[in-house]
Amino acid sequence: MEYFENFKGRNDLTDKYGDNALLLYALELRLQIEDIKGVATDALTDGNDDKKCDLVYISEEDGIAVIAQGYMSKKERKSAPSNKASDLNTAITWLLNENYDNLPIDIKAAAYQLRNALKSSKINTIQIWYVHNCPESENVKKELNAVKLSCITSIEQYLKEPINVIEIEVGNETLNKWYQSSSVPILVADELEIPTINGGYQVEGENWKSYMTSIPLTFLYDNYHKYKDDLFSSNIRGYLGSLNKKNNINNGIKRTVETKPSNFLIYNNGLTIVVNDIKEIKEKSIKIQGMSIVNGAQTTGAIGSVTSKPVENALVTVRFIKCDDQNILRDIIEYNNKQNVVESSDFRSTDEVQDRLRKEFETINNVMYLGGRRGGSEDKIKRYSNLIPHDVVAQCLTAYHQDPGTAYNRKKEIWRNNTLYSRIFSEKTSADHIIYVYSLYLAIENKKSQLKNKNKEGNLEKTEQEIHDFLIVRGAVWLLIAAVSSGIDSILGIKIKDQFSLCFKSDVSLENAVDLWEIPLNIISPFVSSLIPAVQDGLNTREVIKSAIKDCTEKTASMLSIMKVTPGVKENIESFSSKIDF
Repeated sequence: MEYFENFKGRNDLTDKYGDNALLLYALELRLQIEDIKGVATDALTDGNDDKKCDLVYISEEDGIAVIAQGYMSKKERKSAPSNKASDLNTAITWLLNENYDNLPIDIKAAAYQLRNALKSSKINTIQIWYVHNCPESENVKKELNAVKLSCITSIEQYLKEPINVIEIEVGNETLNKWYQSSSVPILVADELEIPTINGGYQVEGENWKSYMTSIPLTFLYDNYHKYKDDLFSSNIRGYLGSLNKKNNINNGIKRTVETKPSNFLIYNNGLTIVVNDIKEIKEKSIKIQGMSIVNGAQTTGAIGSVTSKPVENALVTVRFIKCDDQNILRDIIEYNNKQNVVESSDFRSTDEVQDRLRKEFETINNVMYLGGRRGGSEDKIKRYSNLIPHDVVAQCLTAYHQDPGTAYNRKKEIWRNNTLYSRIFSEKTSADHIIYVYSLYLAIENKKSQLKNKNKEGNLEKTEQEIHDFLIVRGAVWLLIAAVSSGIDSILGIKIKDQFSLCFKSDVSLENAVDLWEIPLNIISPFVSSLIPAVQDGLNTREVIKSAIKDCTEKTASMLSIMKVTPGVKENIESFSSKIDF
């Protein structure tokens, strides 16, 4: 399998996340996530008591939640064990039905966030995944369907109106399609002749040409049944299904096909289809080679899901595009496929602050910062080992400058909201300061990984256990960054007038900076229990966050007065302070 060869080379995932690496790889492929390691910080729920729930990914901004179980076979098998799929029933029960007081700390924050998102109608789709490296099977599909029905029942208590619940067996076949669609956007490669109605017109540009026309819905109906999701290889979400409720768009499309087919063309926005070649344009047809629907997956899926084939006079407008420039093709797919959810950072990628920061980073060895520009846009599989992801940078800066709630809950809004953006990206923001805060994030992640490994071996001391139990809770990393920032004056022994002025001296590399942060982290870590009330609340209440940070900072400051005269500790603090510029 092509995907597996690529996956085996992803040491950035396999070395750090072990058996969970394939879960993250699948999430990265399907949702086109730029920084999967940043997502892993909160999405993985792999503690000792995870209740059969390996991953819970929640994006309120995209309206999607993914609940996943993983399985990694060490040998060749005919299929994945179906009991691992049925384990997701346990995950659903704990996440959605169990009393908060009975929930293990590993998944309490995930359950809190998911339930609240459902109550506030911020989630419109739940996807249930069983991710494995085996052939897909009917037995697993049956188990997943049972889990889906259980999930539908469990979420009813939180909903004002129904939402989509989709189950997916993400085995070899699906992973391979997702991999291929991330590098080769057109999976349906057949030659197709499509009837056109009332002709059309052609427009050509440099390295591209487009033909606009209208086609019968019967063509989409027939080919949806033939190719299914392969038709949407350039569309990350595929068809999401329809719900029998008034405001569900896909259900509305189906009703139009069934009740007002002759008006479909004027009611619908139409489709954009990229092709490998436009072979021939005739008076009443167009012959193409290959096709992928980059805008219109929901329309096509709804048409293909009606109970009977549409009538012949039901039409939809279509724009066929052939493009020979891979960069332009990627932009076509990006702007059409995600036109309503273009990443917020895209709009900032050309502003003067990001442009200046990119230039500053060019002078620093062994790091890369793209400042809102998409990494690897020419090849979605390409990964830069030295990339400092702009989304994580925005979260780090926001958390460090005392807004961990926004860093955790409103990542995309940081880029979209002018007030939030200008607080952290201004003339005061420098590449050196970004490295300063980003290295703190990496140091916390390292500590988290070390403690998780020791916990699996059963070697944690009491204080380490408390730190471990805090760090595995969602949002803990961002809250700890804010707490370190709040206490940095005490650690340095000087009042900092402007936190944006803080950076490491020029001879400190990113790797050295990560190591240096171990000193203040070891000082503040014994007091992280003070921060627990804020993460249990999902970092949703500013007053609780502020109070928790204040409590932790005060306890750290009181202990520092003793530490600074303790041999060994005193030298460590001085060593850290000597490497800071402000």
